[in-house]
Amino acid sequence: MIERFAVADELTCYYDRPAEPANVHLEVRVPGRLDPAATRACVAAVLGSEPRIMARRRPATWQHGYRWEFPVPQGDDPVLSCDYSCEQELDRQRDAFLSASPSLASAPPLRVLLASGAGGDHLILNAHHAAFDGLSCLRLMREVAAAYAAPAPAPTPAPPRAQAAPPMDAWRGQGHTKRPSGGEPVRRRGGFGRSARIAPGSGAGRGLPGYGAQLMTWDGLAFTDSLRAAGLSVNDLLIAALMITISEWNRARGGGDRMKITMPVGDKGQTGPDGRWANLSRLVTITARVPAGAMPAEVIAEVASQTRAAKDHAGPQLDLASRLLAAAPLPVTVKNALLRSALRVAGPMLCDTSLVSNLGVVEPLAFGTTRATEVWFSTSAHMPRGLSLGVVTAGGVLRLTFRYRRALMSGPDAAEFGATYIRALDQLARQEAVSR
Repeated sequence: MIERFAVADELTCYYDRPAEPANVHLEVRVPGRLDPAATRACVAAVLGSEPRIMARRRPATWQHGYRWEFPVPQGDDPVLSCDYSCEQELDRQRDAFLSASPSLASAPPLRVLLASGAGGDHLILNAHHAAFDGLSCLRLMREVAAAYAAPAPAPTPAPPRAQAAPPMDAWRGQGHTKRPSGGEPVRRRGGFGRSARIAPGSGAGRGLPGYGAQLMTWDGLAFTDSLRAAGLSVNDLLIAALMITISEWNRARGGGDRMKITMPVGDKGQTGPDGRWANLSRLVTITARVPAGAMPAEVIAEVASQTRAAKDHAGPQLDLASRLLAAAPLPVTVKNALLRSALRVAGPMLCDTSLVSNLGVVEPLAFGTTRATEVWFSTSAHMPRGLSLGVVTAGGVLRLTFRYRRALMSGPDAAEFGATYIRALDQLARQEAVSR
């Protein structure tokens, strides 16, 4: 079967480059051991039962658009394996794995890494964003877990983690943050105008390819109950905290304060058996100026007003300029070159500052007799954005993954940025809970 790429899928191919892979990452930690042969067989079984996944992109150098061809024979084995001795080595293995997109020239457009070590086994999915979004990746991982559960191999208990994560209390703020006299209010701005760029960290490697991933947890969900009662959402909290964090980060490094945060709005049905193997999330932009001394309550109120409007009013999946580019009767090679030129010339003014993608609550995934309660998710972070935040609620806590371009931040920079974000998230949640 031959099928034309959707607009979002075609644009994703234009963004995809060796230095900036367009991929989606989903990861689960199993507190034990997964049998490599059984895992490979389960992945193969899921792929064999879902012909739509066994797709490849047809060559299209001079055609006006890309086309999928499916089902087709499997190319290389999509399941890889490695061992790690400590959390730092696992981080290096993950970063290297996510710094390349699965090829679209052969099926399937995904890769799976089984990383085994002292902290348990991590099953890491790397899927091309032209074929999957975060919700469809979650569905795929569920199906692999279900295949592993029958029959259920007995897991081998793993020793305790090599390193424990820093306690959340060490990152929590103290009391309220008051706006100093003369502080500027939060103001919404229209869709035009130069948005702030995240200022490079001190260890940024100019031109270095690939991504890093900073995985964290936040156990402050108890503070969000009062937010829901007031018509605010966890997503509003996440976006507002990111705006505040970027504003604080930039003030110390000479960056701007006009924030444009992209928020994918997805169909939760994508995670179920009736979902589609596709990238269907609709992208909307939340805009606000967050100057020094901005009151957190004003930030979250402004964010909430825009997210409600975005959810209540359906719209196209992508902006007008992107749709016009995809529809232009030009060869894909020409459209690719046009997009690259537009990013170099107008990207710093027109592109968003960052992105927050929240998959919502994820129930534990059962791999045989063991349950994986730790789930992480992230998506690509092309320059000039350079950083995106993927969020999952699993095991009673928020699991956060900052994906960052090494051209923007080093590992220590990302750790500092993440700690600042956790502090802003905690302070904002506590203040809102007290004020209501």
